[in-house]
Amino acid sequence: MSAPRVDYFYSFRSPYSYLSGPRGFALADDFEIDLHFRGVIPMMMRGESVPTAKRMHTMRDVKREADRLGMPFGRIHDPLGEGATRTLAVSEYAIDLGRAREFVLTASRAIWGEATDPATDEGLRQICDAAGLDWDGCHAALSDPELAERVEANTQQLVEIGHWGVPVFVFDEEQFWGQDRIDDLALVLADAGLARH
Repeated sequence: MSAPRVDYFYSFRSPYSYLSGPRGFALADDFEIDLHFRGVIPMMMRGESVPTAKRMHTMRDVKREADRLGMPFGRIHDPLGEGATRTLAVSEYAIDLGRAREFVLTASRAIWGEATDPATDEGLRQICDAAGLDWDGCHAALSDPELAERVEANTQQLVEIGHWGVPVFVFDEEQFWGQDRIDDLALVLADAGLARH
């Protein structure tokens, strides 16, 4: 019998996704679940606009939360465009190798805390090396149409469940939107008797 599934929708351009990463992936350590990472195309690459005032508020809010969580934040390289596309492709490759957590956490920290540019081969290779992935495989993933289709399918699925922002966790058709809802999801998983002993 397979473990219950939790879908984890994530954008490398979302600072709230970045904040959710360590705790989001840790759910699979604490509970008997099958955690599925679902990388999605950023909102602004899907034609969604984000007002300047909201962006400024978000940066201040994320900085406070990052400090509280002990996560580096502030040396940022916006991955909009090629940076996002490339990290998403490699994240799908990492999933196939069983190293999604390592890549996602490393790439997000590099983008939001170390000002690394994943749109360049130099920047992306630094990230891949740090995540324990071979560069030749990562570079090949950038032009793999099957991986690109998987990212498109993830993004479409997010739309179909009625969401646009991330992170979103889905368990048993219930949605938990935001890095501040991980504790709520953990309570639901515990109530379902899924806690590891």
